[in-house]
Amino acid sequence: MKKILIALSALVALSLGASAQVMTHQIKVPDIEGYLTLKGDMHTHTVFSDGNVWPTTRVDEAILDGLDFFVITDHLDGRHQKLANKGLFNCDRDESYRLAAAYAKSRDILVIHGGEITRGMPPGHFNVSFVDSDTKIGEEEDKFEDHFEGMVAGLKEARKQGAFMVWNHPHWSRQAPNGPVWYDEHSRILDMGLMHGLEVFNQFDGFSKEVFHWAMQKNLTIVSGTDAHKLMELWIDYGNGELRPCTLVFAKEKSEAGIREALDNHRTAVLAQHKVYGREEFLKPLLDAILQVKSVKNTDKKLTIVVHNCSCVPVVLHKADGFEDLGYTRDIVIGADSDYTIEVTNAEYGTKFTKSSITFGYEVKNFFTDADVNLKYSFTAALK
Repeated sequence: MKKILIALSALVALSLGASAQVMTHQIKVPDIEGYLTLKGDMHTHTVFSDGNVWPTTRVDEAILDGLDFFVITDHLDGRHQKLANKGLFNCDRDESYRLAAAYAKSRDILVIHGGEITRGMPPGHFNVSFVDSDTKIGEEEDKFEDHFEGMVAGLKEARKQGAFMVWNHPHWSRQAPNGPVWYDEHSRILDMGLMHGLEVFNQFDGFSKEVFHWAMQKNLTIVSGTDAHKLMELWIDYGNGELRPCTLVFAKEKSEAGIREALDNHRTAVLAQHKVYGREEFLKPLLDAILQVKSVKNTDKKLTIVVHNCSCVPVVLHKADGFEDLGYTRDIVIGADSDYTIEVTNAEYGTKFTKSSITFGYEVKNFFTDADVNLKYSFTAALK
């Protein structure tokens, strides 16, 4: 019997070890020149609205995923009061943030105070971040039955508190069954200075290229959120290699002020489903940081470059137009935390190079600077 128990203990230990390996899902993205690359989730829920996890659990999940910050965005409508009326809570609408922030103080992660103003379409749902009082925002919103008037009242109170305001999931199938629609109400909200960003990826409905294009057209900040209600382990398919979607914020410092300054200046990108979305001015230096050239060798007929991907994001490349005079692999994938060797020759194989340096280019098929527009990227190497 003792031998059997020892064997079972060993089996359990092996199983736990395997599980720990499977659950290694830290998001790894390097800093870019001049900025820290901070990873965050701009949209999460807890039991204090309609989520099913305690606020401190959101902190632990974020740490396990390698995030630098996240925003508690519990709904600010009447559902919290309904829970209070049932005797489940004896607190205001800010309690979930207070619990998470207190728990995070001794841990290397920032919890940002936010909330979600929840209305029918139009105008839909908006997240407000960097607020002082969800209670005051909810009380202002509650004064109006009309969706637009209630939203504007809530957003105006949020603006008084210095909030950053985002239209959430414009492509959510429940409110946009035939695709996202920009209503007159959204133009009015934008014109009033009550919209700073758009959520282009949401775990419920994924990515929207239409919403991404709106953000580029209207010079709005792009963000992503899990919109997690249940345990993250049940929401993200870690076992099959899925990573938690996140907003990449290119900040001058790791602080709430640093994150806010970056959001205000549109220095963000979205990482989701092994794809990256953002403005070219930030995706280009991001890829410069991700792809590190480890070695360069050449003869008079062949250039060999070894490239290392130092991130958790595979880089998918397709040979760009304009390089027909060179021969190199047309389609490659440089896997996460992996090396790849690229060999370049003249298009007429076996002929000698006549230039002092070689430049060859790709379209990055999983990096997007607008709807269906891939980032262009090139390598240049001097010939010795």
